[in-house]
Amino acid sequence: MAQQVYDYIVIGAGSAGCAVAGRLGEAGHSVLLLEAGGRDRNPFIHIPLGYSLLYANPKVNWCYESAPEPHLNNRRLFQPRGKVLGGTGAINGMIYMRGQPEDFDGWKAAGCEGWGWDDVLPFFKSCEDQERGADDFHGTGGPVSVSDIRTDHALGQAFHAASEALGVPRNGDFNGAQQEGTGYVQTTTRNGMRWSTAAGYLRGSAMEKIDLRLNAMVERIILDGKRATGVRWTDRSGPQEARARREIILSGGTFNSPQILQMSGIGPAPLLRSHGIDVQHELKGVGENLQDHFGIGAEYRSTVRSTVNDLYNNKIKGGLQLLRHLVFRTGPFADNGNYSNTFIRSGPEIDRPDMMVTFMAWCTDEQLKPHPFSGFTILAEHMRPTSRGHVRITGAAPTDQPEIQFNFFAEEADRKAAIAGLKFGRRIAQTPPMADCVDHEISPGPEVQSEAELLEYCRANGLSLLHPVGTCKMGTGSDAVVDPRLRVHGIEGLRVADASIMPRIVTGNTNASTIMIGEKAASMILEDAKVTA
Repeated sequence: MAQQVYDYIVIGAGSAGCAVAGRLGEAGHSVLLLEAGGRDRNPFIHIPLGYSLLYANPKVNWCYESAPEPHLNNRRLFQPRGKVLGGTGAINGMIYMRGQPEDFDGWKAAGCEGWGWDDVLPFFKSCEDQERGADDFHGTGGPVSVSDIRTDHALGQAFHAASEALGVPRNGDFNGAQQEGTGYVQTTTRNGMRWSTAAGYLRGSAMEKIDLRLNAMVERIILDGKRATGVRWTDRSGPQEARARREIILSGGTFNSPQILQMSGIGPAPLLRSHGIDVQHELKGVGENLQDHFGIGAEYRSTVRSTVNDLYNNKIKGGLQLLRHLVFRTGPFADNGNYSNTFIRSGPEIDRPDMMVTFMAWCTDEQLKPHPFSGFTILAEHMRPTSRGHVRITGAAPTDQPEIQFNFFAEEADRKAAIAGLKFGRRIAQTPPMADCVDHEISPGPEVQSEAELLEYCRANGLSLLHPVGTCKMGTGSDAVVDPRLRVHGIEGLRVADASIMPRIVTGNTNASTIMIGEKAASMILEDAKVTA
């Protein structure tokens, strides 16, 4: 097997991996970028509302599911993850939400020097091409296009007005001075089309230095003692191997980054030995600290006949709107259907918003098929969970799905917050002018009112918001996997750069912060390269 040599090897062409590879290539370094999936050619990747059709498509999706969740009636939760150029950023809902400054200041206070809000804001700005223009919080000219939604939906307007009637202030920018309030979201789109980091970073002069390999299933990182020297993978041409002159950057995501470390002999020794893997470096935190946002929805039959359900159920109407999008890049297909958010505090003792209540312009059955009538969902999402889970290999091969255990609802605080959020979402639906848009509540149903009934409804119907983080925790403690410069503890030449390094989940959708992590990682790598040159 002929060995190929590059300055850097990046594993995973997702939201962070594309940012890392793009910046390193732009700086003139040779980069091998490995992606398990194929090209982002599916047209529904690029049509914003089309992402719902990618939810269970194995051609672009790992289609994982969790282990039975013991506090959610032992239900398994489906976990779509991008297996395509652009990663999950190519199949997600495109919401651009950074989180709160206190999230990052909390990272810094926990020992992650260089990750406070003032430290990370420049990287949020440098990666951003903000449609509204540059200001103290936003940048222009960066690789990531951030745009306002293109549909001022009547139901979204009613949702905001009802939230304001309940005392929630209007907020025109959830990524600005404060997050609390109600308003429209922004998305990673450009001119009515999805704009992933593959589109933003893998272009121009950067691609002259990047060797992109698709359909590459990484088997392990090659170690020489305590130094990472190369990567072994299999693609359609058979087994492959490459060596890195400088460093290897693992950007496989919250599920696959710990899996690849564990397959490489880096992780909890008993777990590795149980699967016949030689322990190269014991690191107990690999795969631990899994966190995700928990969501629970109330569904309503709508008196307004302009929901996604109407597009799905009326093929002529849906077809005309799709044609409108293809020609003019406008209409409902130019947005993701999640138009509006309201950020609140789940209780008077909470010092900053910890609940995101989202208006979704559809409601579905258990198979995710839209109901045969106009409908919408108000989804309550707990953004700062205290329950923790894990990701562990189930075999030594990359095709063996890892065990994903969220452990949702293990903590009383999480159960209490979910019920509070569900109650507030129902209050929005019962408050004019939103109440005027409601024919009746489908679920939980008006008969479900007591705390015990609401808790059982959450256990039976709650879901993952598909924002997993934390399994390669950044920090300086014994449970940390990487240091604040994202270097794997005890291993030279190996970093992790993706959502898995978050010590604690951010108060918002995680894609924006994941892109920032990639941007900051590339900056640190280039800084260190100058020192060692």
